[in-house]
Amino acid sequence: MKTRKKRTGSKGIISFLFLALVFGSLSPAMVAGEDEIRIGFLSVMTGPLAKPGEDLINGFNLFWDQAGYKAGGRKVKIFYADSACNADTAMAQTRRLIHSEKVHLVMGGLCGHEGPAIQQVSRETGIPVLISAGADELTKWNLVETFVRPVAAASQIGHPFGDYLYNELKAKNVTFIGQDYAWGQGITLGAVRTYKELGGKVAKILWTPIGTKDYGPVLAAIPTDTDYVVVTVVGADRIRLFEAWFNFGYDRKYKIAGAYWLHADALPEVDDRALGLISQCNIYSAGIDTPENKKFVRDFIKKYKMVPSWMAEFAYTMGLFSKSAIDAIGGKVEDRKAFLKEVYKVKINAPRGPVSLDSYGNAIQNVYVSKIVKVKDPDLGDIKINTPIKTYKAVSQFWKYDPKKFLAEGPYKR
Repeated sequence: MKTRKKRTGSKGIISFLFLALVFGSLSPAMVAGEDEIRIGFLSVMTGPLAKPGEDLINGFNLFWDQAGYKAGGRKVKIFYADSACNADTAMAQTRRLIHSEKVHLVMGGLCGHEGPAIQQVSRETGIPVLISAGADELTKWNLVETFVRPVAAASQIGHPFGDYLYNELKAKNVTFIGQDYAWGQGITLGAVRTYKELGGKVAKILWTPIGTKDYGPVLAAIPTDTDYVVVTVVGADRIRLFEAWFNFGYDRKYKIAGAYWLHADALPEVDDRALGLISQCNIYSAGIDTPENKKFVRDFIKKYKMVPSWMAEFAYTMGLFSKSAIDAIGGKVEDRKAFLKEVYKVKINAPRGPVSLDSYGNAIQNVYVSKIVKVKDPDLGDIKINTPIKTYKAVSQFWKYDPKKFLAEGPYKR
């Protein structure tokens, strides 16, 4: 098993403070003048992914509201930053959080291509990062000791969907529509691999950029012998694709399934034509029938008047992960090595189900294939939600492959 490399990495009088700063005897919190744990949180606040980014922030806020903004006996203060779904911006904002805000930890990150940029700053500074960006390489080929992901690698949800396509949907000739960036590529190509290995045929893969305005030409390129169309699209593109699919009559030509498509934050924007659609293959679905999830959904709806998406859940669970580790070390987050050691020990029953980390720093967890149903909520009335129709338990980022062999093959390339 591949291991990670060790890291290389009352007021006093003015003269005392100066010496303390020079010789590094003050913690970041003391330098900032506060004995608090300072957490930097990156999300997307502008652009086509602003709505999922808002869900990310809401889920994180809900967790810390419930925790009283305390961990390990210390107060917790959150500093938010807009990554704008841009790698350069994500890197600059991560550096700002660390050097200007003096944060002890950085968490969040939404877009897959932001991950390597944030990881580079963690490598430079030694600041622990709990990332949610899903680029496969982050916890497979480009390992950094201070960088862990209690969320999901892109292909981790793609692999089981390839299995579902072949064994459950009996799809024989599939066209894939994939968003053309790290996250979309990982999901799409992960599904393509497992589907083809089982004997399925890929009619075509159609790649689209984030922010595609017109899906008409894309849908027109679907080969006529396709029996299923599988989509991986993000942000506002999800609604544009939904409307084009039905308005142009493609629902009468082909069957469609979302590997990553109609999440909870998108459902209020689509009509009842969505009912019954396979909406996503993911680590979370609002319809998971467990006490932990029912409480999370109820609390989220009461606070934000909307159903939590998977972005809200994974941000909430990142808070739970970090607090569990901070509590275990008595709040001494300045001891980065001790904090990271405890992060790897965390085993929790999150709203999504059981979650723990593998030795590469990525979550092992259930993956759910979901469809859209209508339910009556006591606070919101009639609403559409995602509910699981198939559960793959304890899914690894390596699926059922031997990790060493998988890594030797290298990343998926489109």
